[in-house]
Amino acid sequence: MKKQQLAVLAALTVAAAVTCQATLVAHYTFDTDYSATVGTDAINGVAASINNTDFVAGGGALALAGTPSPDTAGDDGAVSGNSFDWSTDQTRTVAFFVKATAGDKGDISATMISLGSGSANYARFDVRLNGDNLRLELQGTGYTTGTTVADGTWHHLAIVVPNNGAAIGQTSYYFDGLLVGTFGSGTQVINTAAGPLRMGDGFQDVGRDFKGLLDDVRLYDHALNATEIASLASIPEPATLGIIAAFGGGILFIRRRLMM
Repeated sequence: MKKQQLAVLAALTVAAAVTCQATLVAHYTFDTDYSATVGTDAINGVAASINNTDFVAGGGALALAGTPSPDTAGDDGAVSGNSFDWSTDQTRTVAFFVKATAGDKGDISATMISLGSGSANYARFDVRLNGDNLRLELQGTGYTTGTTVADGTWHHLAIVVPNNGAAIGQTSYYFDGLLVGTFGSGTQVINTAAGPLRMGDGFQDVGRDFKGLLDDVRLYDHALNATEIASLASIPEPATLGIIAAFGGGILFIRRRLMM
């Protein structure tokens, strides 16, 4: 009977853990291909490939070769097979690992993550580099931080839009699991248009190809907190369940490796 109770408890706890994936709207591990663990499989462009020797999580990473010839706007990296509509709520978290070399990270506007489109002011949401530093760019404005990303080592980035109607100056960023600050003090309200998740290239223009590696790319439709982001940044293995369930006179430990 105790074994049966334990099995039921474990099954219920697993089910509860899986339900928290409802707000993880896209997840690409790039372990072997461009398939999505959450969302729709991505389509790879001519500058994209899978690197199975240099990665952080799982068994591979998305390798971006930089500017191809010819340069096709928005399609040279990996592009999600589905579109995301932010018209009702702009709240989100974008989280990923990145590795780029100083002075050799692609185009001058090398874009790691791109959402939305160029249809109106502030309708594009690009996480990119300006020089070797992190920049958040909305169509019509942007802010470059003092955080150096391109230094030849792996880093974890998380960008959090805290609520619907947030401005660029309210949008925060985390570097290697730690909150650094916000993207300036700008009052321009984020207005990301519908569009796919683009990884390694930007939507609007040519000259935005990123050169380097991306891994474990995640898009949430809510704002993660500091503890959740620290969990993503500090654990490089594939996700397993993280549950501590008390029962009878003992405790069942199922270790959490990555947040679902």
